Amino acid sequence: MGMNVIFTLGEKRKEKQWKYQRTMLRSLQISNMKKDVQRRFFAHEVQETVSQLYLQDFCLDVGIDAYLLGAEFARFGYYGESEFMVMQRCAGEIMAQIDQTVAQFSAWLNLDEPQADVYKEVATGYIYEWWRQGFDEGKKRYHLRLH
Repeated sequence: MGMNVIFTLGEKRKEKQWKYQRTMLRSLQISNMKKDVQRRFFAHEVQETVSQLYLQDFCLDVGIDAYLLGAEFARFGYYGESEFMVMQRCAGEIMAQIDQTVAQFSAWLNLDEPQADVYKEVATGYIYEWWRQGFDEGKKRYHLRLH
């Protein structure tokens, strides 16, 4: 009996989280994210290669994750924490997203250290940007829901 209750609570929480994520994704313009990926990561590419198509998809996945992460932590912002403070709460996850992105680009494009550093800067700007958009959108959503 006891185990069942715990399981159901966990399920309920998951379901709530999925619902929230779906709602948040509705307000995300994937086309804008695609343009942003193009502008930041591939501004100098002429033709689309297999690696570029793969990396574009990878960047979209990471961008969506960053956006949802920002949205998930928006409640702290709604309750008065600064964006910077909230970002510190998920700094580990953000760093992991940045590192994964750099690792993908390094592997596919055979980057040396200085090139990898450039991509790290680009990836950092990109992930913070979409985290922030999720955070702002999530704060708006909390505001609407709780008023």
